[in-house]
Amino acid sequence: MLYYPIKNQPDFESLIHIGETSECIHWDYKQAFNSKDSEAIAIDLAAFANTYGGTLLIGVAEKKENGLKVASGFVPNIDVEEIKKHVFTNILDLISPKIDVKVVQFDVSDNVVVAINVEPSVNLVSVCLDKDRRSFCFPWRTEYGNQYMPFEEVEKRMVDNKTRIIYLKLQKYLPSGGKVNLYPYPRGNYRSEWFVEWINGFEDEVRLEQNRLRSIVVPLSFIDEVWKGHEGVCMKMNMRLYCSPSFIDFENSEKVAIYEVAVRNAIETQNFLDAAHKKIK
Repeated sequence: MLYYPIKNQPDFESLIHIGETSECIHWDYKQAFNSKDSEAIAIDLAAFANTYGGTLLIGVAEKKENGLKVASGFVPNIDVEEIKKHVFTNILDLISPKIDVKVVQFDVSDNVVVAINVEPSVNLVSVCLDKDRRSFCFPWRTEYGNQYMPFEEVEKRMVDNKTRIIYLKLQKYLPSGGKVNLYPYPRGNYRSEWFVEWINGFEDEVRLEQNRLRSIVVPLSFIDEVWKGHEGVCMKMNMRLYCSPSFIDFENSEKVAIYEVAVRNAIETQNFLDAAHKKIK
């Protein structure tokens, strides 16, 4: 689900293969740009912002194959300056709150392609549907195009957006995973290094690994804050970890309680045997 903006020809050619690559959650093709389609384009951009970011590629033709829109070629005579002007003076005015958009151009096979790159938004984004600003929609992106959030989803995003904020920060600082500093420091953890690993297909969990030996899946809701400090990426958790020689779990979990009872019983048994041994001597 991680998003990589398409900024130049190498980016394009590494991600988009003519005759093969279909539209997806992160990019959409438009063979032409019509200033009369401001509302539709605003919905495309807002949908990317409300999901995980994406790129609108203008000047790329498409065809349908097995129900999917696949890049089929290029369209000549793209007016780059007109596109830039219309995006920043008309289209973005329909989107609230403002989103992070960058428009770039590059040549592919002697054809000009314009990429409108949209960063994911922490805030829920809407599109104005009428000139009186009384009607709005909240689009989001799927593998098969745009859809619209029902009231329940809009309410959920407005009330609690913490998990999304944590996801976007981790995506920014550790797009491919990597080393993190944990706070508070896990109990029973001595001279350990911790690493974050993304789990394919899951957007609200990450895997935490200790010394690349043991690991645990952590819900993003268990993470309070992520920041980049002078010693690297830091992560503060609201559920403290416990590290035994054989497993990692949360401090108040049943597994940890059973383990601590077993350790305590073993220590008491050993003390009893030591005392008995001394009496025999």
